Amino acid sequence: MPPTRRARSPAATPPPPYAIKGWLSRCRGSTRSRNGWRGAAGADDDPLAILPDDLLYGSILSRVFSDAADIARCAAACRRWGRIVAARGATTICRSLPPPDRLLPHLALGFFHGGTDDGNTRRRRLAASSQPSPWFVPMASATRLIGSPFPGLLLGGSLFHHARPVASRNGLVVLELWSVGARRAEDLALAVCNPMTGNVALLQPLAGPGHDYACALLTADDLLDEHGPPGPRRPGLFFSLVLVYNRRGFTALRFYTTSSSSDGDGSWGPEARKPGAKIKGHTLRHLGQAVVLAGVAYWPMYLGALGVRLDGAGAGVVDVCMVPYWGTNAPPGNRLLGTVPDGRLSFISVGVLKDIFSFEVDTLDLRSIDDMSTAADRWERHKLIDLHQLKVSRTTHIKLRWLCEKSGTLFFTVVGEGASTSGAFALNLATMSFEKLADGAECNSWTSFCGYEMDHTALIASITARFT
Repeated sequence: MPPTRRARSPAATPPPPYAIKGWLSRCRGSTRSRNGWRGAAGADDDPLAILPDDLLYGSILSRVFSDAADIARCAAACRRWGRIVAARGATTICRSLPPPDRLLPHLALGFFHGGTDDGNTRRRRLAASSQPSPWFVPMASATRLIGSPFPGLLLGGSLFHHARPVASRNGLVVLELWSVGARRAEDLALAVCNPMTGNVALLQPLAGPGHDYACALLTADDLLDEHGPPGPRRPGLFFSLVLVYNRRGFTALRFYTTSSSSDGDGSWGPEARKPGAKIKGHTLRHLGQAVVLAGVAYWPMYLGALGVRLDGAGAGVVDVCMVPYWGTNAPPGNRLLGTVPDGRLSFISVGVLKDIFSFEVDTLDLRSIDDMSTAADRWERHKLIDLHQLKVSRTTHIKLRWLCEKSGTLFFTVVGEGASTSGAFALNLATMSFEKLADGAECNSWTSFCGYEMDHTALIASITARFT
């Protein structure tokens, strides 16, 4: 499936920020690589400098990739090749890398959040504030990789000033852009970007959903065809979106997907009705993080996970199902839906056991289930993790916020009696490493919380940038 171009903006909309630099630009080392070649500044030393980037990648580089080692070697050859692979190599890398059978903790970089207020009150405060939103809170590994102070999202992109993060997966972030190209207050304007590379796609404003909705993001890992060799691709982003929002009397589903046309444009599909009862507005506003397995987006609800499947050909929503949980009564802030590398759905809940936080991780293999009505009895307890680093009292309150599916990093916020307890934290479920990312009880009131981990393409580019 071809990538999308940045959507054409209405006349009143600022032009798309083509010149924005991604975070990877902060990772670049010296201008000369190990083999003496240069980037644009030393084009005379490069015998392939006369070839355009698209032709160099599509006709030469992509044809020599057979595995991840080939990709890394080509990206490390010189700065130009590293840049080309990072910008255009998502298709090839997704095909060439073996299926992940373990978590990669170093993929997680931190999280975005949209402030502490919602609705019109937050809009008025942000309009009068000079501090941009969304805010990004980095992990220590991200600071070492990109540098300190940590750069803001898409440096110089005024279009994203006061944007609201609504979804994130595999290196991409979905942002709600207030009043950009929207004719009415209830129109929805979204953008999808890769902060590491600076690639941006502006979606056509969508009339009707308003600002109470849930969003799921499907990326190249979910969408690329598994059959046939990869062909040359245009630089850009591979993704689809699924929106869930309410109309009068029913819950609506809408999708955005890339087109199979040569110009790579994307478009919104037709609106579909969710079968069954309408989702209550309060429930819809707090659906939280969506996870994706085998092309199906799942949202955590009270008694089960709402699953929505897209037609791979882009014809729209083809199936909706509910996956029941295994007898949990955890409130919304104490439960979280996720995945594990072997392809199972995971359900994480937290409670207090003997004055310590105890995380329970249950897993479900959906591939072995034919009748979803029996799924509640098929959940298996994967592990029980006790967190001894935080002191718990009767007034301590925890919120599970996000699980990065490829790194196993769990983000959560805590309000406690002391300064050491209150704040935002990261716990890696594979390595058991624990890190405090921010101080203060106000962390528990942060809204629009989205964890961020880079994709494999950005990971390879960040590694090779140190040597080029």
